[in-house]
Amino acid sequence: MGTDNPTRHDLCRQSKAGKVSRFLSTLANTERLMIVTLLHEMGELHVNELVKILGAKRTSISRHLSLLRAQRLLTARRKHNRIYYTLGDPKAAALVMTLGVTSTR
Repeated sequence: MGTDNPTRHDLCRQSKAGKVSRFLSTLANTERLMIVTLLHEMGELHVNELVKILGAKRTSISRHLSLLRAQRLLTARRKHNRIYYTLGDPKAAALVMTLGVTSTR
């Protein structure tokens, strides 16, 4: 317990803490948090809908969507010339509900 050598249990905890830290860092941006919240509340949306709702620039929203997809928080599907995004990680939905960001109960 009081040794300087980390135990196997400690290493597992550090690994999990690192994953949680990256997850929280990803959602620590206002626009990304709003994107996740909107997808939780409304289901599937495409970029133009997000731009209109958030009043942000398309390039900014696209950059955030790309990062959220890279972190596997979102999934995407293509229909014709549009890409539709959905929340792909139930932990993200649980977090926005816990924090009270979402208006759904």
